[in-house]
Amino acid sequence: MGEGISSHVLFWLILLSSFTLIQFFKDGNDQSLLLLLLQNLKRLPAMLLAVYGFNYYLVPSFYRTKKYILFALSSIALFYFASAFDRLVNVYLYEPLFRKGLFTQESVLEIFSDVDSLFFGYLPALLMATFAMTFTKMAYERNEMEREKLQLQSDKNKAELDALKSQIHPHFLFNTLNNLYALTVQKSDKAPKMVGSLSEMLDYILYKCNEKYVPLENEIELIQNYIELERIRFGDDIVLDCRFDFDRSKHQGLRIAPLLLLSVVENAFKHGASNQVKQPKIEIHLYLKAEFLYFEVKNTKELNSVSDNTGFTKGIGVANLKQQLERLYRDYSFKSRDMGDSYEVKLCINTASSND
Repeated sequence: MGEGISSHVLFWLILLSSFTLIQFFKDGNDQSLLLLLLQNLKRLPAMLLAVYGFNYYLVPSFYRTKKYILFALSSIALFYFASAFDRLVNVYLYEPLFRKGLFTQESVLEIFSDVDSLFFGYLPALLMATFAMTFTKMAYERNEMEREKLQLQSDKNKAELDALKSQIHPHFLFNTLNNLYALTVQKSDKAPKMVGSLSEMLDYILYKCNEKYVPLENEIELIQNYIELERIRFGDDIVLDCRFDFDRSKHQGLRIAPLLLLSVVENAFKHGASNQVKQPKIEIHLYLKAEFLYFEVKNTKELNSVSDNTGFTKGIGVANLKQQLERLYRDYSFKSRDMGDSYEVKLCINTASSND
């Protein structure tokens, strides 16, 4: 049961209304709805004693601490005194106000000693009210535990994703600075242009992709800028075939997890454009079918290069990508194929299956 006052008020309104309506529609009832409601209201003090004494004192103090004998004895005592208290309110408050004619008023001792009357006449309603609160409280606590568990898992996933992204940043920066260093050593006129492109990419990576999902067009622009950096570096020494079948007007609003696709492109340039590869060539194709995003990358490689069981040359980029996909999407496929002198990667993501 929630700790808010409004939730407790709602509980008692529903409970008293239920008791009153059940009694009103019971066969043989000749009392008005108002009178029945008054009769249930006069039982409220005893119900409050039993319900809150049991659920908020006895259960946490004895049952949850595994003091079962003390819990059982205390429960018996609580319900006995709550039943007697209920009878006392009825005899000394309700009957003098609403009972007509002369009647004999029981003494306090008689009330406490009349166990049969307390057991059969007063205890059942107190038990029903108590266990109604117990089950409601248990359901609320279970929901709260599930909510907290989901929140903890969400926080854990976010922390893990942030850690993975923090690996991408230095990984990307290290590769690109190596490229820039090579150009400056060669005193190439391409270096200033590369610095400008790198600045734009870093601005996006560090400040504009901190959300869990970003517009796909931003990621495409990032990849195109990265390809331009590599084109500046390699010039005519590499063949690039890049196609991005993306209609901004048709696919506006489509979002994807940031930096996923860049990992595949980085890997392709890292291993497909090395000095040991003759006639390096990289093919990149992105297209969409409904909510499915297809990303296919193929690159040349050394014939004797070592690959892991996915067909990729070992490195953090690829391992990082697979971990992120697992956490971010429920429906995706990631396939790679080693064809001796080339690698082929095929990634398909159902953008509607994101783990929001």
